[in-house]
Amino acid sequence: AADPGAEAGEGAVLRSLEVPEPTQADRRRLLQHLRNEAYVQLGPSRIAGVGVFAFRAIPPGVDPFSICNPHLATKEQFCVMSAHDLRQVPASVMEQVKSFFAPLTDDDDWTPQRDDRGGLLYGVLATGLNSINVSWFLNHSDDPSVVFKDAEKEGEFNSYVTKRRVEAGEELTVNYRELGSEYLALVTGDDGGA
Repeated sequence: AADPGAEAGEGAVLRSLEVPEPTQADRRRLLQHLRNEAYVQLGPSRIAGVGVFAFRAIPPGVDPFSICNPHLATKEQFCVMSAHDLRQVPASVMEQVKSFFAPLTDDDDWTPQRDDRGGLLYGVLATGLNSINVSWFLNHSDDPSVVFKDAEKEGEFNSYVTKRRVEAGEELTVNYRELGSEYLALVTGDDGGA
């Protein structure tokens, strides 16, 4: 049976997501962003599939994925999903979930969190796979060009900062060890000595 409140709830959510029209200040901020903060694009990677590449040099200490006019963007949030919750997701979709959404980790940032059945817990982007931004395509390197910057608020995702100058045409990479043992093993075959 359909949940009669679900549709009304969805309408209320859609109304609450209405975004204001851009102002002249937003336009000026966009021009500043395009001149000074736009750095990356997707491209074929020699490391794995698709990667993130600098289309111009990026100084050290910069977030290469900064969002211009964040008040006009949807807040990136995640839902905690257990392996049990995801058991009926098609295998091809589950492969993408595992590829993009690392299992949640304990406070040691290494040990995977598990539900009461022993299954892994994943933090899955609440808006789904089709709203993944460019930063989700960073590939692994033991000598990365960017490092994680912890999320400032609970329920938000980490961001990144360049640890050195990144040259135009260079692929940006991150060390997947920072995502925990399960994710590192999944995407690299390396258990990190666990």
